[in-house]
Amino acid sequence: MFHTDKPSGEFHSHTQSYKLGNIIMNDTRMTGQTYGRTAQLIRSDGFDGVMISVYLSGRFHGETAVGSYKGGRGAVMFKDSSAPSIHSSSNARFINLMFNREDIQRLVPSIDRLQGFVMTGKDAAPLVQQVAKYLTHLPNAADESAAKAGEELTGTILSVLNSTGEMSLSEEAHFSLLQTEVRWIIQQRYREADLDVARIAALARVSRATLYRAFADEVGISAYVTRIRVQMAATALADPQDKRLISEIALSVGFDQMSNFNRVFRRFFNCTPRDWRARFRQVRASA
Repeated sequence: MFHTDKPSGEFHSHTQSYKLGNIIMNDTRMTGQTYGRTAQLIRSDGFDGVMISVYLSGRFHGETAVGSYKGGRGAVMFKDSSAPSIHSSSNARFINLMFNREDIQRLVPSIDRLQGFVMTGKDAAPLVQQVAKYLTHLPNAADESAAKAGEELTGTILSVLNSTGEMSLSEEAHFSLLQTEVRWIIQQRYREADLDVARIAALARVSRATLYRAFADEVGISAYVTRIRVQMAATALADPQDKRLISEIALSVGFDQMSNFNRVFRRFFNCTPRDWRARFRQVRASA
C-alpha cells in the first residue's frame, strides 16, 4: 500500500483496527517514518480509498502534486490514495478513518480536491474530540454501536467540511447533516411529551417536508423518538437503584399516558414494564 524508506534506527508500529459500518478505523502508534504512494504502486495495487488522519500526538509534513502540507497534534489531514504523495512523521499516534471512494464521493463529490488538506484548531476540534471519545469504549462495543459510531463520525466530518466552506456537499450529505442534528435534538428533548414532528422541524429550522425527505429511508421521526423513549425507560426499570414508580419513569421519558406506554413497551420487549422490572430484580437477587 505504501513505499517506505528503511528506518535509520529502531522502528516499531502498532495498529488496532475497528470496523464502524462503512468506515475502517485504524489506531496507530508508530516511530518516525517516511512513506508514500508512487504512481507505479497506485497502478499495481488499484487501491483508491480516501483516508482522513486524526493526529493525537506527534508532527507530520509531506508533499502532494498540488503542494506541501504540515501539521501536528490535534490536526486532521485528508489523503487520496489514488494520487501520488510522500509523507513523513515523528513518533506519533494517529487515527486513520478509511472510506471507500464511492461512499465518501457520494457525499462530497469533489473529495479528490482535498488531497493534503489539513485542518487545525477549532476547525478540527469536533472530529478530534469525537475520535478520542470513541477510543475509550470501542474495544467493547457491539456491532450495532460501532455502526452508529461510524454514522456519527461521518456526520461530524461533513459538518466540519461544511463549516470551513472548503467543499460543496451533495444533497445526500446535507440530509445526513440534518439527520445528525435532528438525532441530537431528540436525544436532548425526548423527555418532553409535546416533542412531535412539527416541533422538531421548528427546532431544526427546516420545513416538515424537508424533515420527512431527510428521513425517508428510515423508520420515521416519530418512531425514532418512541424508540429512544422506550429504551431509556427500559434502562431505568432495569436499574435496581431506581425506586420510582413505573408511571413516574414513563412520565420522565416523555409518555404522558400509561396505556400508550404499556402498549409500546410490550411491542418492543414482548412483556409489560412490570414484568421487565421484576425480571432484573430476580436476576440481582439470585446473583
